[in-house]
Amino acid sequence: MKICPFLGLTHDPKTPALFPTDRNCCYQVIPLRTVINRHQEQYCLSGSHQSCPIFLNPEDALAREVLYAQGRRQRSRRLILLVLAALALLVLAFAAWIYRDVLINARFAGSLPVSPEWISTPTLGLLSAAVTPTVAGFAATALPSPTPTHTPLPPQETSSVTPLPGLGTPIGSDPAFVIHRVTAGESLTIISRRYGTTETAIRAINLMLPVPLWENWLVVVPYQFEDVAGLPLFEVYQVTADDLSVAALAQQLNVDAALMARYNHLAENEIFANGQWVLVAHMRR
Repeated sequence: MKICPFLGLTHDPKTPALFPTDRNCCYQVIPLRTVINRHQEQYCLSGSHQSCPIFLNPEDALAREVLYAQGRRQRSRRLILLVLAALALLVLAFAAWIYRDVLINARFAGSLPVSPEWISTPTLGLLSAAVTPTVAGFAATALPSPTPTHTPLPPQETSSVTPLPGLGTPIGSDPAFVIHRVTAGESLTIISRRYGTTETAIRAINLMLPVPLWENWLVVVPYQFEDVAGLPLFEVYQVTADDLSVAALAQQLNVDAALMARYNHLAENEIFANGQWVLVAHMRR
């Protein structure tokens, strides 16, 4: 198949489309011209291209104008179709926006049931109240409802175990003390105000007390009293064994068992619980 050597695509002068299309252009004329489909069939895409008036005489003004006018009409027709399609889409969108409420209401109404039972249905309670069943002329009487019986639960045994005093709770009585764990930012002033005592009293009864206070340090604090005259020095100990008595722990720590029992509010033969916090009293020298 012989094709006109001057026929090419708009972006590739050496490669034409092998079928009539408005993308084929004639590179024989300057400026570039679009070739109409009928001219492509008759001349450009056949062996008759050598008889094309543009091929024979590129300066033929009449042929150039006809070729250009035909191509321009093709492009104008395509542009008009695109504009009309865009206008149609705009009209449809505008109509949908105007009637959007109508469409939504119609769709919602169509989704609701329209049966008479749904519109007006008496409740079961009203039906039962309105209709009283009778048997052989006698009205039915309601059966008495059974009286519920309650089985008494067995009495629960109350535990006689006294909860262990933990950190921050009073230990002993008259006098009572609190083992307080220092948190970040706390000072003796804050701790003394919290437990109703003074900084001087706290310093006077603690065997060891860093200044300033260290975080997580355990401090023995007088609980709701300030006069600590005659009291021993205290430190804190946590029991880590089972079946350890007050007397046995006092012997291990080389302190007076009577003082340990007194300030922990225990007897010397009582057993500490594993994990219990203990006040260890040291006689002043």
